[in-house]
Amino acid sequence: MNTTILPRSRVARFEAVLDSRKRKVRGLWRRGDCYYAQLRVDLGNGRTAPRRLSLEANTLEEAKAALRKKQTQKHEHKLCAPGYRPKFEECADNYLASQTLARKKLSTQRSERQAIARWKNHIGGIRIDKINAPMIHSYREKRLALKSRKAPNNGISERTVNLDVIALRHVLRFAMDGALIDDLPKIRALKPRPPGRRPLVTKEQFNRLLAAATEETTKNSRLFRYYLRFLALTGAREKESLAVRRKDVDFARGTVTIGADGASKNSKAREIDFSPELEVLLKEMIATLPPDTSWLFPSPQRGAKDIHAQTLRESLKAVRKKAVLEWVGFHDLRHFFASQCVMTGIDFMTIAIWFGHSDGGILVGKVYGHLADTHKQAAAQKLRFFG
Repeated sequence: MNTTILPRSRVARFEAVLDSRKRKVRGLWRRGDCYYAQLRVDLGNGRTAPRRLSLEANTLEEAKAALRKKQTQKHEHKLCAPGYRPKFEECADNYLASQTLARKKLSTQRSERQAIARWKNHIGGIRIDKINAPMIHSYREKRLALKSRKAPNNGISERTVNLDVIALRHVLRFAMDGALIDDLPKIRALKPRPPGRRPLVTKEQFNRLLAAATEETTKNSRLFRYYLRFLALTGAREKESLAVRRKDVDFARGTVTIGADGASKNSKAREIDFSPELEVLLKEMIATLPPDTSWLFPSPQRGAKDIHAQTLRESLKAVRKKAVLEWVGFHDLRHFFASQCVMTGIDFMTIAIWFGHSDGGILVGKVYGHLADTHKQAAAQKLRFFG
């Protein structure tokens, strides 16, 4: 193999950049097609020295703007110091051991750790300042090509891949705060495929689930039936419902608090007002609770410990199979609650408060307010336009 070595005279040299009037642009240099900013920077040892820093610019105007940005970063003490740049895996480990991550919810920590482990397999050996948009794009393409257990025909969803990229950005932002990189790679989030329209659980189907929850189907049948009714009558999510305590039920005020200990999705507590059926359910549940538990849904395997049930998904699988409703999930009961509220005529803002939304009911109307066909047909029959 022949190797050609360019003579020193042909190696691109740094040249001063001139403006349209042939005047030198102070602090701006060029070598070949690349622009550089020359600034006096802190070496980290009490000394300063002039250094040329590469700029992401293709034109003179872009180079001037990038130079001003570097100067602003220097003035605000945010300019990356020259010198050693660690690999991504080292920065990732530092982030995972930081208080930045430790202050997040345990479920968020778990998700980010899993995503960052995948990134370490992909770019772990790359220097933190060399990570770019094409590397991120190649990772996304690989993830999208994988088959998902939940959707084997569609692969990993765009939303899941976007969450992975968010985890990467947290590591890169952590590195930026440590003056290891200047900026984050610019890449747009993937646009998720619109979800398929799930059928609405009917009252008849819900009663079939309850009837199928027998001792022969699941050993936690009574607890599971209470759980299904609680989800359907409150619209609460799966995990936050399991974490409701006995003291969160206030019969005097007629409310049950969801997320009192920060267990809700947005870590904020919210109150759901009693409907007549919810009040009957909660009185029945409180009356049958073991005296040594503080939870509405105590763990069947708690032993001497006072802990709540962690999951009832195995019971759900068995019950919905017996009821021939294998498409039903716990989240469908949240849709059921919202739709029943809408069809009853409750305003979207009130439903949003019960749901813990802060958008005044926009999401309820857009996502959770789909109505049963029979309700729409009955509503249409009430219309009178000409007397």
